[in-house]
Amino acid sequence: METAFWRLLSRLVGRWWFGPAPDWSRVRARVGAGTTFARAPRGIAVETSRLGGIPVETLTPRSAPADAAVLYLHGSGYVIGMPRMVRTLTGALAAAMGTTVHALDYRLAPEHPYPAAVDDTVAAYRALLAAGIPAERIAVVGDSAGGGLALDLALRLREKHWPQPAILGLICPVLDLTANSSAFQCDPSREPLLNPPLMAQFMDAYLPGVPEDERRARSPLYRDITGLPPIVMHSAGDDLLAGDARRFAALAAKSAAPLRHREYRDLWHVFHAMPMRVAREAVTDLASALSDRLYGHHVGHRASR
Repeated sequence: METAFWRLLSRLVGRWWFGPAPDWSRVRARVGAGTTFARAPRGIAVETSRLGGIPVETLTPRSAPADAAVLYLHGSGYVIGMPRMVRTLTGALAAAMGTTVHALDYRLAPEHPYPAAVDDTVAAYRALLAAGIPAERIAVVGDSAGGGLALDLALRLREKHWPQPAILGLICPVLDLTANSSAFQCDPSREPLLNPPLMAQFMDAYLPGVPEDERRARSPLYRDITGLPPIVMHSAGDDLLAGDARRFAALAAKSAAPLRHREYRDLWHVFHAMPMRVAREAVTDLASALSDRLYGHHVGHRASR
């Protein structure tokens, strides 16, 4: 009953946000209005500042260590969204890990197409390093398009021979920016938020006028992922992007890349942001994997300290 209610509500909200022909400025206004009252859990301080010159919303638990951080990258197709939109999720992650989460408000397409969002992500990550936080105590987490950005960051760091974060957390990530994405190959009837035309509009805004072969070269699913940090990935069985997540898991296995993939059946795109029991359990599972890498033990052990 709980998941059925939130699925229906997600479908209604998605229709209100996007409509048949999205005007991105209006969609952003609707998203902003719909998330005005988003709250972090009790005990989490929320403030806005800048990280590497990029606006950021910082969520800090009591007694959070000064030498560890999570850099969080929100989703919504590279064209809408804001840290407040996922505050329930980032707040829960901060509380579960006992770690400060910096939710980045990176530049959005179509005003700022690729690679603006990647450049902002790199700048923010390097600012954490410059602030004295060692790479082995930084986790980079992203949902949807933010998951793709997390991989783009790691690939850019590898290219520049800069220190990699300790771990990447991917929540229903965008992995394929081409027409071969599972978003265009599967039955969309069970997914309440995304649909194939909307995904095409997202991609065209992010990569305007970019031919298919270049889109392929910029898609994490077709890149060499050797040498990247360990990855924990969550996907959802009803999500249009679930097929891409399965393909990425197969790529990681073939490349001997360290990846742990968990698919949640009968759930939808970034269900983690919903106030449901299964979403809380998924965030706790993700937090445990991240904490184990950053601190050497699971969330439950950290919480008992």
